[in-house]
Amino acid sequence: MSETQSAIRRPARHDLHRRAGAADAADAGSATVELVILAPVLVVLMLFVVFVGRAGGAVEQVRHAADEGARAASLVSRPAMAAAASTAVNADLESNGANCSSTSVAVNVVDSGNVDSVTVTVTCVVNGVGTELLGAAARSVSASSTEVIDRYRAG
Repeated sequence: MSETQSAIRRPARHDLHRRAGAADAADAGSATVELVILAPVLVVLMLFVVFVGRAGGAVEQVRHAADEGARAASLVSRPAMAAAASTAVNADLESNGANCSSTSVAVNVVDSGNVDSVTVTVTCVVNGVGTELLGAAARSVSASSTEVIDRYRAG
């Protein structure tokens, strides 16, 4: 084989480097475009994770607050049950750093013969501050807890 034939079959090293450089120059803006397209999607995904985390945390906090409210209501006299339950619920939600923008407490006393009970229902509207971009409606969670009224303490 002559030298010209070998040059045709095998490109010179400097030609390979030149071709690779041309490909890099053509792809130079693609990473930027991909980032511009994906950034809003990643931000919305992150906000969704925050929203779901707040809602999940609020459910557990509301359950615990309902338990505390029912226990507090079962230990006081009937006229004071609503106030005791509300105070216990609000104190529990405040001490646990509740994710609620508003709460409501309902107390229901059930008289059933020998065993009386009190049911406390706590409703919480999950705090949506910072997740408005999602456009999700305010989510409300509620939990109930029932305790037997202690007849020797509650009177």
